[in-house]
Amino acid sequence: MFGFGLFAGACGGDDDGEDGATPGGAGGPGPTVVRARPEGEPRTVRLGLSSLPPELTSDAYIQAFATAAQYAETILIQRNPPWEDFLPGGQISKETADATRIETELLEQYSDLELIYAIDPTDGVVQRSRLANLPPGVDAQQGFLDPDVRNAFVAYAAYVAKNYTPEYMAIGVEVNMTYERAPEQFAAFETLYAEAYAIVKGNSPETKVFPTFQLEDLEGAFGDVHPPRWELIDRFSGRMDVLAISTYPFLGEVRSAAEVRTDYYSQLRQHWDGEIIISETGYPSAPVEGRVIVGTEADQNAYLKRLLEEANALEFSHVVWFAALDPAFAGTGATSVFRDIGLRRSDGSNKQAWTTWEEWARRPLAE
Repeated sequence: MFGFGLFAGACGGDDDGEDGATPGGAGGPGPTVVRARPEGEPRTVRLGLSSLPPELTSDAYIQAFATAAQYAETILIQRNPPWEDFLPGGQISKETADATRIETELLEQYSDLELIYAIDPTDGVVQRSRLANLPPGVDAQQGFLDPDVRNAFVAYAAYVAKNYTPEYMAIGVEVNMTYERAPEQFAAFETLYAEAYAIVKGNSPETKVFPTFQLEDLEGAFGDVHPPRWELIDRFSGRMDVLAISTYPFLGEVRSAAEVRTDYYSQLRQHWDGEIIISETGYPSAPVEGRVIVGTEADQNAYLKRLLEEANALEFSHVVWFAALDPAFAGTGATSVFRDIGLRRSDGSNKQAWTTWEEWARRPLAE
């Protein structure tokens, strides 16, 4: 929802393996991990975790990949474009090069992990009404209308496709929020997306490419209330390989997991016949400042159980939980709504929902 877009320079980490089967990840920058022996009913939904670390250190960032390798099948990297690198006169910065090097090394080390790479150009803090992190001298009011910004965006999409060859790639995050709040920017993004889609497919034909949509805002229940906007999905028809949804029910009208409507996720099948992924989700284990909900560990666990059971029954391909561990640095401001969204606390201790996640992670994937 808010696109932390984090990376810290990489160095070593500690072993987080546990007894079981399927060892993996020896000989790379991250620790060796050991997945538990499969047990329980087979599942079809693949579990995912984002690369969001509990603290802003390189060790914590590397450990986020190890945690995903041990307890999931997919990792999400979500990042604002490094605009300066790709604007006229720019070159690949050390930060971008280091990020690419360590992340591709980690993905090679944990070779069973699928990658969802989300290019996140808009600022979630202002509900995606403007571009994020534009350098000084670039007119923020122009945004996607600026030819240099457009060229930089396409060039960065090509860079990601060439260097990561991700299984899944989001070009734009929660794009329906931009439509509602900055319609001129959305119109410009539509044509830009078409350019970027073609470039990515040219560089990595097997990559599944798509924008992501924000479910609570599609329904008109997030921020300013408005009519549902399901028709926006059709605007990308023919250039969208997957329907990818971010969903945070507690930011809409839901005050507890029990209030999530029975058709909340099944309705997605009415709007898309193909592959559906929950590209980003979460639910707090403690009260969120400024919200009417009362978050608890039991409520978080109830939401997770409901979501995984439904996603599996509806044959969604992936569910990505936004943070394995609480981000300790999200203490104030707009990002504070994520302070207690992890399945584990920032110190690594478990919440109730982690037991549920581990049980699902142990269930074998159906062929």
